[in-house]
Amino acid sequence: MGDLETCLALLFKRKGKNILSEREFVFAASMDFRWFSPKEAQVLLEMGVKRGLLERTDGMVKPSFDYRTIEIPVNYRPCKDLLKEVEPDVSLFSLMLDDMARASGQKKRDLVAKVNRLQDRLGVDIEVAALALAKDMGLDVAPYVERVRKEILAR
Repeated sequence: MGDLETCLALLFKRKGKNILSEREFVFAASMDFRWFSPKEAQVLLEMGVKRGLLERTDGMVKPSFDYRTIEIPVNYRPCKDLLKEVEPDVSLFSLMLDDMARASGQKKRDLVAKVNRLQDRLGVDIEVAALALAKDMGLDVAPYVERVRKEILAR
């Protein structure tokens, strides 16, 4: 087992529970055990879910592996590099915004304001409004159309 599994196993063992609320999980990893900052503890939670080691249901998380069988070294403390394994989850909207800012020379905050106004006026998802604005700016939106469709349908 890797460091992530060991870390998660110890967290649940020390809490003495098979299921924790997301808040309990973050609080335990940050305040109780002082392993991570609250923000880092949230990243740990997301990392566990993304890797299939934690199951999230209605704001509760539980391990999807038998954490009781994991042997934990004495004085175990997760290494800070554990969280560096996570590739940042950049949103599609953020990627679109970066491209629009680069192509137009406008500031991101100005573009966000324009997208928000367009979204309110059209009553559509923010990604759709960003597509419309990018198209109006003369940018090629073809690389984003299918990704926007999939993201919206996944909601």
